[in-house]
Amino acid sequence: MKKLFKILVPFDFSETANNALNYAKNFVANDSDTEIILVYVNEVEDETAAEKLEAVRAEAHESCASNVSAIVKKGLLQTSLLEVEKAEQVDLIFMGTSLVNNKKLNTNTSSFVLVADCPVIVIPKDYENFKIQKIALVIGEDLIHDSKLLEVLLQVARRFKAKVDVLTVKQGVAEYGYTIVDEKNENAIMYYLENFYSHHHFVDGPDIPTSIFKYAEEKNIDLISILPRNHTKGKTSSEGALTKALSEVSKTPLLVID
Repeated sequence: MKKLFKILVPFDFSETANNALNYAKNFVANDSDTEIILVYVNEVEDETAAEKLEAVRAEAHESCASNVSAIVKKGLLQTSLLEVEKAEQVDLIFMGTSLVNNKKLNTNTSSFVLVADCPVIVIPKDYENFKIQKIALVIGEDLIHDSKLLEVLLQVARRFKAKVDVLTVKQGVAEYGYTIVDEKNENAIMYYLENFYSHHHFVDGPDIPTSIFKYAEEKNIDLISILPRNHTKGKTSSEGALTKALSEVSKTPLLVID
């Protein structure tokens, strides 16, 4: 792992963006081996953006130990963010949720998390109380072929000494209890997450997101993490419907693991 842990925060001067930045500052706290990269993207030229973003950068730099840099780009949001992510070798992205309009439960964030090439933490609108003591990892019924995908989750758990509950989603007609795949996944997660692993729970029902949110509320979960599609070999990637649904309406921060 690189010595400098790089965090990308898309920033458009909204309360949602400020919320994501505040979460990122709390996340890095006194860790000077981190860099927060603020990125402002607009499809048209904005002559005042650089000056305004510099003011935000300076204030953020004063309030946390991380080095903070700022980038202004002209172009499409997703394309520009992906370009910065690749060029800067970003480790983690923090994004706030904001509705595209009042009639659609669709967000820029929920679309971006499905195309990002690194993990993304989605911070719900108006979320203020930063705490990461209990994490829920949501996985599907497919075998996890690459446990290294859990590296960022391990880093987060280590940083905050957080315990991780594993939630396996059972959809349709499924074999209940521990299947061979469930057992293999649990063994891989237990091995990789070391003593941060807590226990295994199964989630089912007609409304999976609601079941996950209910569990999170009852167990005081501070961060929901999801491993979309389990990165299964030999299968066509899904549209990430569950990931998209969670990122749109979750009241708990969501870590989407690439």
